Amino acid sequence: MHRAVLSVRGGDAAKLIHSLTTNNVTAWMESATPGLAAAFLNTKGRVLADAVLWRDGAEDILVDCPASAAKALLRHLKMYKLRSDVKLKARDDLAVATFASPDAAAAAVAAGDVVAGGADPRTALLGGRCVAAAGAAPGEPAGAYAARRLALGVAEGAEVVGRIPLNCNLDALRYVAFDKGCYLGQELTARAKFRGEVRRRLMPVALQDAASAVLHNAARALPPAEPVPDAPIVGALPAAGAKLLAAGKAVGEVVAVDGASTVAVAMLKLDFALSGDILDVDVEGTELKASPFVPAWWPDELLPEGD
Repeated sequence: MHRAVLSVRGGDAAKLIHSLTTNNVTAWMESATPGLAAAFLNTKGRVLADAVLWRDGAEDILVDCPASAAKALLRHLKMYKLRSDVKLKARDDLAVATFASPDAAAAAVAAGDVVAGGADPRTALLGGRCVAAAGAAPGEPAGAYAARRLALGVAEGAEVVGRIPLNCNLDALRYVAFDKGCYLGQELTARAKFRGEVRRRLMPVALQDAASAVLHNAARALPPAEPVPDAPIVGALPAAGAKLLAAGKAVGEVVAVDGASTVAVAMLKLDFALSGDILDVDVEGTELKASPFVPAWWPDELLPEGD
């Protein structure tokens, strides 16, 4: 996996991370919940790094974060720690691993094979995850996890950095506590939530050649329980940034593609993401179609009224 681990140690560890993330770290530290999804934002309210937090003893925290953002995040934490009773360190001796099911992660924890772990706190459909000794971490191949999360329309790492949290569904994926106090970057997130200013969201899309596209659009393309079409595509898959078109007009763009399947994650205008329309994909030399579908974890409140 392309993840890294940072340690936050000391009496003020929870206080510092609570003040810099979107979720309620204080309440989590007092709970029995193993992991917590949280996002670090910059001063403009955009994602600096997504993270899964794990308790490491009574007061210390391990931060499971994107490897590509780890150095920047460590600098960020050092800048804001000031006189806090906190020691920060990149833990190159630790690694992140994933499991196909929460039960498998729980078994690894019970067996003492990992430092921390449990069900993925975003949705159990993502399986389980853990922090363990580098080189000895149990779990599944990295490709299996990537395929699962993209089929569920879940973006992370560089796919969400620099974006608005709610556009990335961080509210629906349990990254955000709207009832907590102030934190860095809160204003934009709160305004988007309470003023209803979320007009784009990440959605999984099924890709197919135009000639073989048999996509089910009765319930916004695909009902959550229906398998994703996996007919082979002749030609190139779209790259990140490829435009999705409706009647020739751009209504979104590809954010990530699973090269081993026909699923992509795209940032789409909600009017088109939930309309049931089949979209064109702007890929040179290949006529592709994309059909957005609603993943099984998608909250009812995000669906149009009457659905």
